[in-house]
Amino acid sequence: MTGRLVQILRHPIKSIGLEEIEGASLSEGGALPFDREWAVLTERAMITREADGRASAWGPKVNFVIGRSAPALMQVTARETAPGRWGFAHPAAPDLEIAPAEPADQARLIDWLRPLWPQDAPAPTAVVRAPGQPLCDEAYACLSLIGTASLADLSARAGQDLSRRRFRANLWVDGLAPFAEFALVGRRLRIGSAEFEGHARVGRCRATDTNPATGLRDIDMLRTLQAEYGHTDLGVFLKVVKAGAIARGDTIEVL
Repeated sequence: MTGRLVQILRHPIKSIGLEEIEGASLSEGGALPFDREWAVLTERAMITREADGRASAWGPKVNFVIGRSAPALMQVTARETAPGRWGFAHPAAPDLEIAPAEPADQARLIDWLRPLWPQDAPAPTAVVRAPGQPLCDEAYACLSLIGTASLADLSARAGQDLSRRRFRANLWVDGLAPFAEFALVGRRLRIGSAEFEGHARVGRCRATDTNPATGLRDIDMLRTLQAEYGHTDLGVFLKVVKAGAIARGDTIEVL
């Protein structure tokens, strides 16, 4: 099984914008640099902000501002403008540029989010940095990978062109058969000079119901996946088992 890496995406603030990058250096046991490095807590969060700005612990998505609760967030895009600074854009909001580590900029981000966040949802309260691991949906550092053929097959069955942005994956791969990436679980693979182990399939959530072009829910994704495939998974989680560099265009080889 071989393929080619065609897109690398990271999400510096959990559920708030995604950024395409050309490549990255990965450390053993680490994640894509700056992916889910920050997140925004809500008033019902069970974890807290420490004095140094870090989250008191990893926590599940219910603690944070997330796209499942606010479809409008799926329209946000991000870009690194300088080391430690990111710009964020949304079609219904003014552009924002901040340094997420700066308290004043954290307050600006929360103010910027308020019109995009449902009034009946727990309000955003504080920006936190990852507590030594990314604030992703898994309690370990990982990257996620999806085959473009899997998305194409799902789009055909759903009767609409489904954007990659719905699924918030880190790595998109050409050259695999539909859903062949599931076979990577428990196997070792190489991308560029880095090596990975497939850890688990990615279970999807209602955030994927939203069309990132419109900010509106236009499909029941879980029902569609279940009806068409008998499960609600798309993509796999990978652990980095050997440090190295990856770049768009790299060959993917199962070892």
